[in-house]
Amino acid sequence: MLSWFLPGGAVVVGALGQFMLALVLLMVAFGVWLRLWRSRKKRRAMGRAAGGHTPR
Repeated sequence: MLSWFLPGGAVVVGALGQFMLALVLLMVAFGVWLRLWRSRKKRRAMGRAAGGHTPR
């Protein structure tokens, strides 16, 4: 009885593992992209404050 359920269960577990791996990689990639975007925005603001015309 157990061996009858095992192949289907293995497929489900494999698919779930693949899905979880894809989700984790997507979250990591999103975090890296967010950090890069934030640093670029900060750098642009710093450049504007430092090398721009200072209002008197």
